This record gives sequence, C-alpha cells and structure tokens, in this order.
Amino acid sequence: MVEILKYEDLVSYKALIDECFGSSNDLDQYKKYRENQAYTIFVVKDGEEIIGSATQYAVELFTFGFQPCVMIFNVAVKPKHRNKNIAKELMEHIIENAKAEGYGSISLTCLDDAYPAHKLYESVGFKRANSVKYDLRF
Repeated sequence: MVEILKYEDLVSYKALIDECFGSSNDLDQYKKYRENQAYTIFVVKDGEEIIGSATQYAVELFTFGFQPCVMIFNVAVKPKHRNKNIAKELMEHIIENAKAEGYGSISLTCLDDAYPAHKLYESVGFKRANSVKYDLRF
C-alpha cells in the first residue's frame, strides 16, 4: 500500500536511498523536505521498513503548456523486493493522484542505459520524449 512518507520514517527512507543509489544526503537534509510543499515522497513499507519510494515535485507555473505538471524522481525499490510490481504501484498511484489534482502532465528523467526503468515507465504509459537534458552543477 502506498502512503506519504512520515517524519518518523526518515531513517528508513534514507536507508532505502543509500542502498538503491549507493549514498544519499545527510539525514538533516531529508528533515527539511517537509518545508517545501511542492515535494511529496510516496513510500511502500514491509512492516516498519520502507522498501520502495518515489518523489513527486509539483510545478504549478511556467511549464511549456502553461499548465501545472508533476516531475518524478528517485524511484527506488530495495533489490530483494524488486520484480513484485512495487515501483509500478508507486507510479500508478502518482499518476492517479496527479490526474485527480488537475495536473496536465508528468515528466521524469532516466539514464539512457537504465533499461529496467525504461520498461517500468513505458508499462504505465510514459513515452520517450525527444529532448536533451542539460546540467550545471556547483
């Protein structure tokens, strides 16, 4: 069952992100996520352990279509829980919520060689966009 990340589950969430992505932010950084209402972190638990998550970022203004949209990132499922449709359940939940809340589109960025992720996103209706991602890091 998909739920919104609770403050008391931040340690379990950080453990998921560390395991799936190799490292993550300091726990104090995650504690700040509640300050920005545009972010919603959806999670799936096995008991008290968070085993999957996806982060939604709501963009209300100034999109290409001049309509609000949602961006998704940090889709993660612990390796021992993969191939159980957890990520698909998270994505479908976000899609249904975005539709119900009046968002006009959802976008995400995925690595070129992340083929299992491509398969997941396409299975829930995403189409590969003709665009190039640019990045400027400090």
